[in-house]
Amino acid sequence: MEKGKHALSKREQIKQRAKKQIAQRLIILVICLICIVILIQTQNENREVSASQDKSVEQQEAENQEQEETEENQENNADSSNEESQTETQEVPTTPTEDEEIKTLIAEIKTANNLTADNFAFFYYNPQTQKYYFDNQDKYFKGASTVKVPVAMIYYDKIKNGELTEESTLQYTSDDYEAGGGTTASKYKVGNYIPISFLLEQSIINSDNTAVNILIDGIGYRKCRELMAQYSDEEFIADFYTSNLTKASFGFDIINHIYQNQENYQELIGYMKQSSFGEYLKKYITEYDVAHKYGSYAGNVHDYGIVFADSPYLIGVYTQNVPNADELIANISRQVLDKKLDKNE
Repeated sequence: MEKGKHALSKREQIKQRAKKQIAQRLIILVICLICIVILIQTQNENREVSASQDKSVEQQEAENQEQEETEENQENNADSSNEESQTETQEVPTTPTEDEEIKTLIAEIKTANNLTADNFAFFYYNPQTQKYYFDNQDKYFKGASTVKVPVAMIYYDKIKNGELTEESTLQYTSDDYEAGGGTTASKYKVGNYIPISFLLEQSIINSDNTAVNILIDGIGYRKCRELMAQYSDEEFIADFYTSNLTKASFGFDIINHIYQNQENYQELIGYMKQSSFGEYLKKYITEYDVAHKYGSYAGNVHDYGIVFADSPYLIGVYTQNVPNADELIANISRQVLDKKLDKNE
């Protein structure tokens, strides 16, 4: 009996020992599983941190590159702006300056041709370079046919303002007839009404005296002279308003007004390019258009206009009782152009 109890107790001890071993193994297994889970979680966190760091580095590099490109573009824009500003400053001076070369040229021409303050005047102006030269610009001369340009300007302004149309007509009276070029007197009879468009064309291209007289009478002589004076800032003597007088400074103002407002005078400029049959200012200039109007009366021979060179300029030559004045004007015109071409102006 005691032996059986002892055997049973032994078995119970073995069972208990086995259970205890199983429990220990289970605990070890659980601990291993927990360690594995912790290890896996740690590795995942490390990967996320590494990926985040890599992304931050890439993002920082991208931001740095973008900032460098922005700064480079700003520098390029600044350089471009400075270059444009310098170019504009070089091309368009802000202060008009006297052209020393033209001044010297005119002085030489005056000496060689016995030209004085009594018989000669001159103007030159380049609107792009703002270089100019005026000589004896306040001396009055008989205007002759140079008056036909400001008279035409008055009518083009009236047409533009709607006061008239090119097909408006003016009556031809016996007082309007004057010998000279053009076809007004041969095409129309006294008493006829003539289109303004025809009169403007004839007075500029063919220097038709009858045509310009009709245009002047259509306004009234003194009123016409007053309207002409409005194109200039000059002060005029009383005789300017009652007779056909001009001076170089007034001629400059007329031509400069046309040049600065070319959109209003395109037809007039076209007629001026056709006038004078290749004489005077345009005689020795064949490579550029010259829009001009000459005048010749009682020893007064003048011409003024625009030379449409690569850098256009305004020019006027006025003479009184100067031998071969038309040839003098042609030579001065060519020599001025040559001076400009030598300097690429």
